[in-house]
Amino acid sequence: MKLLLINPNVTEAMTASMAAEARLFASPGTEITAVTAPFGTRYVENRVEAAIAGHAVLDALATHMSGHDAAIVSAFGDPGLAAAREFADIPIFGIEESALLIAWTLGRRLSIVCLTPRLGRWYQECAEEHGLAGRLVRVRALDVPIPDITRAKDQLRARLLEECGLAIEADGAEVIIFGGGPIAGLAREAAAEIPVPTLDGVSCAVRLAEAVVGLHPRPPTRGSFARPPAKPAKGLSPALMRRIVEQSGREELDAPRAR
Repeated sequence: MKLLLINPNVTEAMTASMAAEARLFASPGTEITAVTAPFGTRYVENRVEAAIAGHAVLDALATHMSGHDAAIVSAFGDPGLAAAREFADIPIFGIEESALLIAWTLGRRLSIVCLTPRLGRWYQECAEEHGLAGRLVRVRALDVPIPDITRAKDQLRARLLEECGLAIEADGAEVIIFGGGPIAGLAREAAAEIPVPTLDGVSCAVRLAEAVVGLHPRPPTRGSFARPPAKPAKGLSPALMRRIVEQSGREELDAPRAR
């Protein structure tokens, strides 16, 4: 199995740390290809940056998805996830959606702990858009300066774990999700210090992708996630241009039904 992990921001160090976490949880024989967005911001924190990141995700898919069985949008908040599913011929997984889906099986009161208030608002909205906010009791965000986003997991570890304690004691959280690529791996590293299950979106997405690929779902040819028909375009990267303007190649699959 080959999984494509797309980091929708431009920070190579973050790609490397998320890829390392993904490989820790991948099954034997699963290959992880990690790519970094070709344009965008240092890290994705708000709606504006998420819109840019969604474009970057599509560009990365057009360039790299060939030969892969599934892809992971590796930014909590899942920028461009719905568009990516409409665009690609392989299953696409977002790390927030994956973490929430797995947390749903472990408890009824879920909490996300993250780095900044803007991230917290975006993560809440993402959960609502996915229809998975029903058990989310609170998104707890730090409100402190981040000196170096690539070292945030270590620099702010104590504060993040303090918020986990508050989530459990004050909010009644039964599962903690660590939200954000910069803190990938903290759920695993701090699991023994937190008295409820802890989850990381990257590892959840890898395991969920492996399970779904193993079910061999066919690409949709009906409904809103069927690939759109070709359309003239301009100003896109060569790979994305080809993908947008070419015919989908799925029409023949529908020929018997269309008669």
